[in-house]
Amino acid sequence: MKLKHRLSLYSVTSFSIAMLIFSGLIYFSYYAQMKEKEYQSLESKSLLAAIFYLEQDELSLKEHANVKTQLQKTISRANIVVFDSLNQRQNGDMKSLDDISEEFLLKVRAAQVASFDSDDYFYNGIFYHDNEGDFVVVTRESKEDFNGQMRSLSHILLLVFLLGVVFIFLFSQYLSYIAYQPIVRIINQIKKKDTQNFNEPLTLTETYSEVEDLVKTYNHFISRIAETFNVQKNFIDYVSHELRTPITALLGTLEVTNTKRRTVQEYEAVMMELKQYTSDLQETLDQMMLLSGAKTNFEFQHIRVDEVIWQLVENMVLYHQAKVEVDIQVNDQAVLTLEGNDKLLELAIGNLLENAIKYSDNQPVKILFTEVKGQLQLSIVDQGIGISQHDLRYIRQNFYRGNNTQNYQGKGIGLSIANIIFTLHKIDMQILSRQNGTTVVLLF
Repeated sequence: MKLKHRLSLYSVTSFSIAMLIFSGLIYFSYYAQMKEKEYQSLESKSLLAAIFYLEQDELSLKEHANVKTQLQKTISRANIVVFDSLNQRQNGDMKSLDDISEEFLLKVRAAQVASFDSDDYFYNGIFYHDNEGDFVVVTRESKEDFNGQMRSLSHILLLVFLLGVVFIFLFSQYLSYIAYQPIVRIINQIKKKDTQNFNEPLTLTETYSEVEDLVKTYNHFISRIAETFNVQKNFIDYVSHELRTPITALLGTLEVTNTKRRTVQEYEAVMMELKQYTSDLQETLDQMMLLSGAKTNFEFQHIRVDEVIWQLVENMVLYHQAKVEVDIQVNDQAVLTLEGNDKLLELAIGNLLENAIKYSDNQPVKILFTEVKGQLQLSIVDQGIGISQHDLRYIRQNFYRGNNTQNYQGKGIGLSIANIIFTLHKIDMQILSRQNGTTVVLLF
């Protein structure tokens, strides 16, 4: 069942239950009120009947005539009966006395007034003390008009209930349609997604907070997937580019070596060259597998950035005899901890350090830790050849190398790999360069 139909069903069900409860309260409240009025009216008529029948000897003819006129206007004598102290009929023309029990008459004598109703009549009895004795005067009123009124009320309530259910159903359908429109637009946008635009965020206007939260969550989810897909997509480019060079060099060296006999020294030189190519190939494969997630599956956990840096500094000093100065100006140690993948960050920041060392001809490199508005900022400052303003626009692209790097060995993928890894970790990388020296700023 669709959500909008379910909402309509819930609305109609809730309204129906509420209407039934309120209709029942209205009906029974009105029934009790009208019944009480009938009893009050009968009590007045009973008193008038008592005066007419029992006070005749004490009233003047004119007064008695007036009472008789009033009685004729209010009640028929066929609905009046007067009982003496022995519960015997004394006066009145009420024919059927089956509904009037001795228990009722005793109740009237005890309470001075009492009422009850049968299927066809309302009854009221009053105790009346007269100079001729104690009497019970009972009057009755047909329930036909009363029942007719209650039937009319029940029909009105039923009609209002049915019209209300229909109205609520139609109105809830309309409201459900309006409320469901943002979800429909989301579904329509998702249906239009393909491999070319799947990473484009959803956009909605005139929505409400719950759907807005859903859209934000979806966009965040798609953004993370797009980042991962971007890594996987670039992996093929990296592999094809990086493997082609050492494999071509290996095949070329072997082919040249086999053209003629070589001396032992020449074979040793070739072996050293092949070993270097093989080492480069192994290093490339390790980087590519790491970047593709084959070794890490991009598992994120709590890591310390300073520990990653100290490990890299140790490696740079050991393998490149680098001069690296580390300056930590952070008071809150908590900013040094983040959710990330230490191997990926080691690869990315390692590429930046190698570039700083290589392009500065092994001059001192400074790593500065600072805290900016509660966030960790890491700066890598070198004194190298710098990057031109033109090259800064393209330096993060795959295989791009600056115009002033011809005298330095490189493949043009270090910054590209680092940029992807930093994006995956929500780290903003800024590259600032002048004529001599480059500063790479990482904001975590």
